[in-house]
Amino acid sequence: MNHVFASRRLRLAVSAIALMSMNVQPAMAQKGKDALNVCATERAPLVKLETDYKELKRSKMGAAIGEGLKQGATVLAKGVMSGGISLPGGRGGGFGGGGFGGALGGVGGLMGAAASMSQSRAPAAAPATGATMLFGQDLLTGASGLYVPGLGGANFSGGDSMKAYAALAVLVAIVATAEAYAQLKEQEAGGDLRKASYNIDQDAARQLTVSREIADSGGALVECRAQQLNDINTRLASASNDKDRKAIRRERTDLTNALKKDIDLTGGVVEQHAGMAKTFTQGRAMTDGVSEAEVLGGQTPAYATAANTTKLSMPAKGAAPAQGGQAPAAAPAPAPALIAIRATVVRSAPVASAGVLMNFPAGREVKPKAAQADGGWWEIDVAGSPGYVRAADLGPPGSAIQTAAASPAKGRAGGRAGASKAAPPPPAPPAVQGPTNIRAYNQTVIAARDQGKGRLSSLMTDIQTSERRESVLWAMLSRFGLG
Repeated sequence: MNHVFASRRLRLAVSAIALMSMNVQPAMAQKGKDALNVCATERAPLVKLETDYKELKRSKMGAAIGEGLKQGATVLAKGVMSGGISLPGGRGGGFGGGGFGGALGGVGGLMGAAASMSQSRAPAAAPATGATMLFGQDLLTGASGLYVPGLGGANFSGGDSMKAYAALAVLVAIVATAEAYAQLKEQEAGGDLRKASYNIDQDAARQLTVSREIADSGGALVECRAQQLNDINTRLASASNDKDRKAIRRERTDLTNALKKDIDLTGGVVEQHAGMAKTFTQGRAMTDGVSEAEVLGGQTPAYATAANTTKLSMPAKGAAPAQGGQAPAAAPAPAPALIAIRATVVRSAPVASAGVLMNFPAGREVKPKAAQADGGWWEIDVAGSPGYVRAADLGPPGSAIQTAAASPAKGRAGGRAGASKAAPPPPAPPAVQGPTNIRAYNQTVIAARDQGKGRLSSLMTDIQTSERRESVLWAMLSRFGLG
């Protein structure tokens, strides 16, 4: 008989616990949800960015480019896109299967999506032909239809072709390799590495606005969470009984759970930009033939503890970009032959205030020491010592000579002078003064990490310290002077 009563009591106890859990658990879950939603307004911009980047990487273009480059399939991408290479099952758009065939199937599937997009919009301008066509026209057309943070509204100004290259550059920077990105920028610039360097710095400039917004949103989220914690600590200090203190501590636990989600959110968004900062830095280093450290000018990179000092170079023509690592070293480019397009001076240092070493008349042949100008100056040899001439004063052989003698003259010289004016020189590429936008972008990515994830982690540490001090063990140790 006693056994029967004991069994009934056990069943009643289990039922009561189950009923309590049905009521208590939703309430606790609701409290946790409320703690997260207290700062929903501050979280919203970061949540949207996280969603945007996930959708960008999950897009058919992102999957095809990422997998294709990883498997070395980009050498066939143009043929697949144009329909010149047929792939079994590739036109269905599926991404099933793995390995080389699966990667090519993804690229083939992308062709159908890009073709349908090209029917509903005017195609972007044809890409430059001076560089290897690693990225086909359909990729550019598809890229122009993607939403990419930093390329919308007032943040971007330019034609359809420029926007297509800018969108594709961001996508490649996220899902592919620095080598692939550098080759894309070379293609965009028609093989002109000087112009490619300038365009890479412009890519970083367009992302500056986004990284600054991340830093601002992270700071606003931290202020909101800090206010929550201060309110909890104030009420906990003035609580008059154990019941109230337990309830307030449960709120603090909910805040801890919300902080964990905030740290993951801010860290994930910043991680995307740290990866782009690495790609921009290495891409610029490849086009300039310098190291990461030289591009960053001594800054600590957002993606590593220290910048690499190894000089990088562009991948070999026709070679698929390697997955990770750096491009093989290539022979240095020869210094170009130049002439003075106007009368100029040779200075002892690459600054306008430096002393004059000698004068150059217009038309003087000049042999620089390097393949590219540095900071708007060409370095030359002057009797064994370095001399510097403004890049704007030099040009390739055949450039128009800007002197008074070049104006039409009377008599027999007039015909020759008139003939020399017939073909104006092509416009000079934009001056590359230095990777200023890349450096500024690197700094803002670090600031975004510190303002968001860094400060949120500090709040979490404060809560954990308070919880440890409130524990029984800590009280016992404090009593003996060991706390």
